[in-house]
Amino acid sequence: MKVTLGQYLPLDSPVHAADPRVKIFLMALGIGTAFQIDTYYGLGIFSLSCILLAVFSKVHLRRLVAGLSPFIWLFLFTALLHVFMTPGDAISRLPYATWQGLESGIRVGCQLIFAIWLSTLMTLTTSPLDMVWALEWYMTPLKYIRVPIDEIALLVMLAIRFIPLLFEETDRIIKAQKARGVDIESGGMIRKVKALIPILVPLLYSVFRRADDLAIALTLRGYSPGIKRTRMKQMKAVFSDYAALVGVSALLVGLIWL
Repeated sequence: MKVTLGQYLPLDSPVHAADPRVKIFLMALGIGTAFQIDTYYGLGIFSLSCILLAVFSKVHLRRLVAGLSPFIWLFLFTALLHVFMTPGDAISRLPYATWQGLESGIRVGCQLIFAIWLSTLMTLTTSPLDMVWALEWYMTPLKYIRVPIDEIALLVMLAIRFIPLLFEETDRIIKAQKARGVDIESGGMIRKVKALIPILVPLLYSVFRRADDLAIALTLRGYSPGIKRTRMKQMKAVFSDYAALVGVSALLVGLIWL
């Protein structure tokens, strides 16, 4: 199972070189804009913008599309909920389904795709250290009320980085158990739930083992909560960052008003 969300791909591109604070702000604004667009014209322009962003980042489109495949069930499930739960004109030969629900399901499915697309591009083009620094910068005002922003930013970054590892570990365990003769696909619901036990137990063991290894690695590198850490690479916004911030923000706000 190939999961792209949470991975970092070091490349030489304008998107990689952009200030991480700008990228996080535009990602959040882009996801919010995607869920505000309610016309196919706006969704079409937004999709072209996402493709152009991927081209500028030099990330292969096939890699991004492959990264969406694990979430297909989420898109389909959400779309089906809208098809059968939205009131409107009934679709013949399909009980409880409406044309308005079908239209709403397609739109919401596209919005979810855009949200994961932008999140994936963010992690692919931003190193974990830069992401932590940007999150800390945004949460700086919380220091005055004694919120441990350093620890929160680190936890968020580690959670994002663990997403592909969990998917890969789950896929590895499933293949190993199938090779040992464990049947996890046939039978009723109760049988399938019981068949998950040989998968969940080693998965939990692997997760705790990785967490313990990570804690040891942080300790050996001198990490201590509450201590101010310096950075060898100092990030500063340049003219291209401000231009991207203004230009992309104007485009997204314009799409909302379409």
